[in-house]
Amino acid sequence: MKLLMLFVDRFEDTEAIATLDVLKRGGFEVTTASVMQREEVNPKYVKQVLADAKIEDVNYKEYDGLVIPGGPGSFQIMPSIPVVESLIRYFADNNKLVASICAAPHLVGKLGYFQGKNFTVHPGFEQFCFGGNYLREKGVVRDSNFITAKSMYYSISFALEIDKYFNGENHALMLEESLKGEGR
Repeated sequence: MKLLMLFVDRFEDTEAIATLDVLKRGGFEVTTASVMQREEVNPKYVKQVLADAKIEDVNYKEYDGLVIPGGPGSFQIMPSIPVVESLIRYFADNNKLVASICAAPHLVGKLGYFQGKNFTVHPGFEQFCFGGNYLREKGVVRDSNFITAKSMYYSISFALEIDKYFNGENHALMLEESLKGEGR
């Protein structure tokens, strides 16, 4: 499976890096793509991260899913970058996975994709998600081709849910056990 993960300045470090780490351990091919018109991205805490590519150099139609980390960049910068909305629409409209964590689900929810669906988002951002059933108490929610997670705390569970979406529960359980050091 091929996944596209969006990087923007001020993304939440753990949400991106922990998710990326777990997915790669699970056998996914993940391309990190900067939406900043440069490969160098400045996360919330780490000084600089080098994305695999700039989004304009990626053929997004080759990917099975889109992963959007949260953090300040997801609500201060991403809403003003038109390609972000275009990517969400492409993946959602083609029934491909759209996975977002922390504040990032608001990017999906404001487009109406949670209508009639369950979702979670960092508290306070639910007001930007139109329609749907906000499950504030849930850390990770999957509904059809959408996976949402509430905060950085749920980064590993978020990645495991993505693995489960593509590979099934048994694979995700084996991956989880290997993360605990209890697998083979």
